[in-house]
Amino acid sequence: MAEDLNDQISWERNLLTRDPRIAHRPSSSPKRPPPTMLDDPRIARAIRLIERSPAEKIGLSDIARHVGLSLFHFQRLFQAVMGETPSAYMRRTRLDRAAMNLQMSRQPITDVALNAGYASHEAFVRAFHRQFGAVPSQYRMVAQQALPLKPAAPIAGGEVARVEERPACTLRAVRFHGPYPAFEAHWTAFHGYLASIGIDPADVEAVGITYDTPLITPDAVFRHDCAIVDRGLTVADELLQPVAFRPGRYVRMRHRKPFRAILQTYAALSLDWLPRSGETFLPDGNGGYKVYHKPPWTRVGQVHDLSVVLPLA
Repeated sequence: MAEDLNDQISWERNLLTRDPRIAHRPSSSPKRPPPTMLDDPRIARAIRLIERSPAEKIGLSDIARHVGLSLFHFQRLFQAVMGETPSAYMRRTRLDRAAMNLQMSRQPITDVALNAGYASHEAFVRAFHRQFGAVPSQYRMVAQQALPLKPAAPIAGGEVARVEERPACTLRAVRFHGPYPAFEAHWTAFHGYLASIGIDPADVEAVGITYDTPLITPDAVFRHDCAIVDRGLTVADELLQPVAFRPGRYVRMRHRKPFRAILQTYAALSLDWLPRSGETFLPDGNGGYKVYHKPPWTRVGQVHDLSVVLPLA
């Protein structure tokens, strides 16, 4: 097995020698971080289109047309708001998702490449090396070794993981950026936003969506949606964008602890339950969800009651 892995790493490294400049190109990290709360509805619509189907190719002209701007003005506006070009954003976020899949799954690398929108293994290897400084097979080996050890005892306070079918629904979301410790502040800001557009926060169901993992994505560009379930809402404000919750199989685990302990629940699912269950997280799933049983803006600094809900293949 070790010899096979070394052969795979060597083969992927050889792909880079066809263009030696690949290994020395600058990082695609944003020149400055995106806003904590994305408040430009045109850019919000653009990123929803980009993220809707990561495996599909989409042209910048199509995105510009979708938001009602010329290609020139769209690219200038996107970079001014997000700190990077739309092409760089698309490439960075898709490769971050690919890195997550490499770390957390046994999915073949060719499938990881396709799910990231790359038609060839060679193109994927070059783009991945440019962003992470390692070829995918090498990255998978090191990243899996770097995962925290599986706990000797349950780490989620006795909560049980349950697999269930969940129906489709529509969420209405606002994009935020920042690390997990900032999520409660995001919910406080979202609560104020809802009230400002005439939606009573007491009458809605809150759902958080995370698209990244702190093991891979830097804090400043970590993506977090504050969302509510749309059960016939009349929404006039374009900032509150629709997000489809896809029907299918999910695993759910209750979290009844302060929010600062949320990564323990994720670890219980990813490091403990997943290897034992034989299940696989959905590679192109549209993020991980936190379904709040009590409004998060009323529990700041206190014990939260929510369920972590992750899509299964």
